[in-house]
Amino acid sequence: MNYLRQLKMAVLCQGDEAGSALDRNNRIAVFLFAILPGLSPNFNSFILLASMVWGVYCLATGRLALNLSRSDRLVAIGMSIYPLVMIASIFINPPYSDVADWIFRLLPFFSVWLILPRMRQSPDGRLVPLFILGAGIGMIVTFVFSLLQIMFLMERAEAGTSNAALLGVIGILFGGIALLNVQSPRSVEQRIAILGYAAGTRSAWLVIPIHIVIFLWYFRKHSFHLSLRSLAITSALLLAGLIALGSGQILHRIQALQENLTSLERTDGEITSLSARFALYKGALSAISKDPLTGYGPQNRMSSVLAELPDNIRPQLPYSHVHNGFLTAGIDAGVFGIAALSLMLLTPVIGALRKEAGPGRDLAIALALLLVSSYVITGSFGIMFNQKALDPIFAYLVALICADRGSTRFAPVVRS
Repeated sequence: MNYLRQLKMAVLCQGDEAGSALDRNNRIAVFLFAILPGLSPNFNSFILLASMVWGVYCLATGRLALNLSRSDRLVAIGMSIYPLVMIASIFINPPYSDVADWIFRLLPFFSVWLILPRMRQSPDGRLVPLFILGAGIGMIVTFVFSLLQIMFLMERAEAGTSNAALLGVIGILFGGIALLNVQSPRSVEQRIAILGYAAGTRSAWLVIPIHIVIFLWYFRKHSFHLSLRSLAITSALLLAGLIALGSGQILHRIQALQENLTSLERTDGEITSLSARFALYKGALSAISKDPLTGYGPQNRMSSVLAELPDNIRPQLPYSHVHNGFLTAGIDAGVFGIAALSLMLLTPVIGALRKEAGPGRDLAIALALLLVSSYVITGSFGIMFNQKALDPIFAYLVALICADRGSTRFAPVVRS
């Protein structure tokens, strides 16, 4: 309870050291943004939109200056090219259905211009540790929510995301971010880090080996203070959680994959999750080959893909994307869309690498690699962007990665 009171003070007020009210609002927004993705992604969209609107107001009234460095502008431009290419594709390819809705969906990618100056109103090293801690807490609460769903309501947990696949992306990303907090000297924060990682990485297994490499690189350079007592307590809680989750769910998923693989050999026209992906990939590649330059516009995405597939398969593919982020970008805007998407995925790494050498740069690189690997690997078999939860998360994290200087040292959220 003492730690919770100290954490409350660290988030809401830190005395004279806290600086302006804008710094306090930054702390609250960053902490909530890290906690909420698995519980209610709509609130993440609201936080980002509210921050953008407030950023416009502050810049227009002179309360904030657009104090972006050359590196910041490079990242912001890289982020902006993708939505600009998609907007151009919308107007190049009629019919112009739901144009306003598609443009509104692309607004998060412009947010770095508006929220990074606001984040800079907080002292270096304050927001990133708060985000890492919040990610761990959010994943633990999401895990409990998911566990209740599996036990009483549904076969696959969705938590507050309404989509099991989306929960997998969020879990692997925020669980990985949470584990970075084992470097905290506070034992409570160490436990939250380990539990948060275990809670988040119960799915999306393909990403885990890549994340392990990232952790080995980062922690090889930065020692952490994990006590044996903390490790024992955390391991016991982790084991209890895994037993409660049940091996039956894992076995069920393995069996479903085996059945999907077997179904590929049949010719009865039955569509499974795996065969649907193969059909979508085939249709997407065929459509891209016919219009590789401008694509078809996101509003014509699935109609152009389904037009390349046999009549008996189309009714069985009620999807809004082709389960591959790069092919989706190619359908939407051709090779320019794929190039713009690739550039945007590189922006967090660019922003981190261009910092001056130091512990803040290393932490930014680790965050950037966790972010990009999570999106690329999961997005190569599922959804990457054009989603109300994933777009704001990516944009917000890019701004957060740019916020601190490379020389900034990591410090625990609760320092006393």
